[in-house]
Amino acid sequence: MAEFKWQSLNGRVQMAEFKWQSSNGRVQMAEFKWQSSNGRVQMAEFKSQFKSQFKSQSSNRRVQIAEFIWQSLNGRV
Repeated sequence: MAEFKWQSLNGRVQMAEFKWQSSNGRVQMAEFKWQSSNGRVQMAEFKSQFKSQFKSQSSNRRVQIAEFIWQSLNGRV
C-alpha cells in the first residue's frame, strides 16, 4: 500500500503526507508528514513501525526542535 496526499495554497505545498506499507517482512509501515508555511517547513515528522521517529520544527528558518529517536526491534535498521 502506498498513499500520498498533499495540499497546496497559492502554488505552494502546505501539507504533504506519505504512507506506505510492505508485507515482505521488511518495512511494514512508514509515515512521513510535513507542513510548510510561507514556503518554510514548519513541521516534519517521520514514523515507522520499527520505533524510529524523526521530528523537527522550524521557525524563522531556524530549527527550533529536532528530535531523532531510533531503536531496532530485530537487530536491523
